[in-house]
Amino acid sequence: MKKIILLLSLLVIFSCEDKDETEESNSLVGTWEITNVGEYANADCSGAIDDSEWALMAAFGLDAVLEFTSGGNGTYIVTAMGETQKILMTWDESKSQICFMGVECSTYKLNDNKLIVNDQQEAYCEDNNGEDTSDADQSTCEAAGNSWFEKSCQMMEFTKK
Repeated sequence: MKKIILLLSLLVIFSCEDKDETEESNSLVGTWEITNVGEYANADCSGAIDDSEWALMAAFGLDAVLEFTSGGNGTYIVTAMGETQKILMTWDESKSQICFMGVECSTYKLNDNKLIVNDQQEAYCEDNNGEDTSDADQSTCEAAGNSWFEKSCQMMEFTKK
């Protein structure tokens, strides 16, 4: 009888471990490396994706990694032209949302070992120094000699390592 109880106990323990490993492989926890970047045709993150700039970014050594830890925290690490920047992030699987520096949040889609992060940007006005201005519409922005940027949506694709 003790052998049967021991075998059943081991079976339960191993089945729980297998379940945890399966849940882990389907979650964000782990390291994800950037594999593509593009701009959606439409600002609502729909339509064809133009990823022509990705080749140029890769040629200049752009590398980005998302490191997700359990508990909803992580780090976004970007390396370009020999410089590395680490940005703290949080994530909420129930909302399919990643927030960078606790301020800028983006939605994501998870499909096996691919993670697609969509970053929607509202239209904005920028002065010659690259600073946002308070101009709320294109005509006011351009009349002041500034640059207007339309609403857009960028896609970043990551692959789990």
